Amino acid sequence: MTRPLGTLSRIIAGILAVIWIAAGIVALILGALHSRWLTVVLGAVALAYGLVWVQVCRTGRYALWPFGRRHPNE
Repeated sequence: MTRPLGTLSRIIAGILAVIWIAAGIVALILGALHSRWLTVVLGAVALAYGLVWVQVCRTGRYALWPFGRRHPNE
């Protein structure tokens, strides 16, 4: 299992969350204003990734990979 994150790591996770969420919101707005739908999709992905970093900051643990990656010994 993973060990809990320290205070500095949680601060860095919070900073990353703010950056990704801000970039996602900006991309959503600019993409919608200029009818660039790929930019809107990428903005939504960036926003979701920022929310993952919020979870890391809040819980103090790294986020699990959701696509079924297994431990090598399993």
